[in-house]
Amino acid sequence: MAGAMNTQCPHCRTVFRIGHDQLEAAGGRVRCSHCRRTFDARARLQKELPLESGPATATTRNHDQGELDLAAGRARGVAGVLLSDLDTGAAPAEGPGRGSLWLWGTVNLLLVVALCAQLLFAQRQAFAQDPTLRPLLVHMCDLAGCTLAPRRAVERIELVRRNVYAHPNVDDALIIDATFVNNARFAQPYPLLTISLGDIRGEALIRRNFTPGEYLPGLDPNARMAPGSPVRVSLEVRDPGREARTFEIDFG
Repeated sequence: MAGAMNTQCPHCRTVFRIGHDQLEAAGGRVRCSHCRRTFDARARLQKELPLESGPATATTRNHDQGELDLAAGRARGVAGVLLSDLDTGAAPAEGPGRGSLWLWGTVNLLLVVALCAQLLFAQRQAFAQDPTLRPLLVHMCDLAGCTLAPRRAVERIELVRRNVYAHPNVDDALIIDATFVNNARFAQPYPLLTISLGDIRGEALIRRNFTPGEYLPGLDPNARMAPGSPVRVSLEVRDPGREARTFEIDFG
């Protein structure tokens, strides 16, 4: 090859021999057949063969023939492929194919789904109060053998009647009658009742919590308040005296 010189791919370091006339015909732009990247061959011209200090030295070459595609000048009759008269360096790494990308995408999606499922399971009692997520969690617990806390909506419990009067049989005691109803569309556990008697400034003189078993003796622990059904309770508390001016019932 008259007037031939050496050029080297800057990406994979493969060395090729190319003629001056062919280089001019291609406008200097060529494509390496190993890594399929385009580069300017004129910027890498040299008369002596380059020696690499890395793994692609003369003692570790694979004895493949490198091919160099001309990126320009095909309309002027220049050959499309030039064969190198040198041994190539280490084979370039191939990029991931569509199959590999699809596989990795599927694996990543499965990992995200598994992570979300673990989060739902770990926080299932809190998420179980969400009516949108509860059916999914119920199905998950059916498969995993776990249990969910019953749905609660304390804010949907309404106090519809209350009355305070002196105990007829016990001195320094009061009786509190109250009626409340579950306005939620679903049955829910009976609430904790908090009774507060305070002075004229609203400061509590007496505050006591009553569990469902205390204000409804004999109640089944698994019993639920049916929607719309009133619950009547009667409670006995100590009379704090004439300072008591305010009265509150809270649900918890």
